[in-house]
Amino acid sequence: MYKKIFLTTLSIILGLIFALQYQVVKSESGEIITTKKASELAYELRQVENERENLLKELEEIENELKQYEESASIENDYIKNLNDELNKYKLMAGIIDVEGEGIVLTIDNPSAEAQFDDYTNNIIYNYEYLLLIVSNLNAAGAEAISINGQRYTNYTEIVPVGSHLNINGVSFVPPFEIKAIGNKQTLQSVINFKGGVVWEMQKLNYKIDIELTDDLKIERYMKPIDFKYAEPINENE
Repeated sequence: MYKKIFLTTLSIILGLIFALQYQVVKSESGEIITTKKASELAYELRQVENERENLLKELEEIENELKQYEESASIENDYIKNLNDELNKYKLMAGIIDVEGEGIVLTIDNPSAEAQFDDYTNNIIYNYEYLLLIVSNLNAAGAEAISINGQRYTNYTEIVPVGSHLNINGVSFVPPFEIKAIGNKQTLQSVINFKGGVVWEMQKLNYKIDIELTDDLKIERYMKPIDFKYAEPINENE
């Protein structure tokens, strides 16, 4: 009887011990698995952080290269812009580009038939030096572009009387003559209109002259081809 009770009690105690060991082993196994997983995740995290740092370094290098490129491009663009500005300035001086701006327009015609009293020597064709004087005065007043009857006046412009016509840049014209000049319109007007000047003298000779100031004047480029037969650029490297 006591033996059965003892065995029963012993069995219960052993069962409890086994159960407790199972729980401990289960708990310890869980802790081992959790630690291993955490270690793996920590390693992956370090890898990701390292990769992130490398990507940030690459990004920084790319941004620096981009910044240097932008600075270089900006310098190059400024250089090209300066070259274009310089080129356009020389084109403007040579008269080979269309231009616009404020200025004045002079329309010059012969005296009326009655005013000439049958004396046709007052025809502007025979006194074309008046036109040259007007152009000279406009240049002296700072005119940046001049045209006569649509022909751009440049260093290569020829004004030659041919019979009853006036050849300008090889094109024949008869009066009236329209002279356009781009520049400070007030300055150009004051130089043209001063007492004792060429316009004042022409008006005394009954030439019909109209002067108009404008803010929107267009002058076309010099159209005649320019050929250099004798002048050549100097090569400074030679």
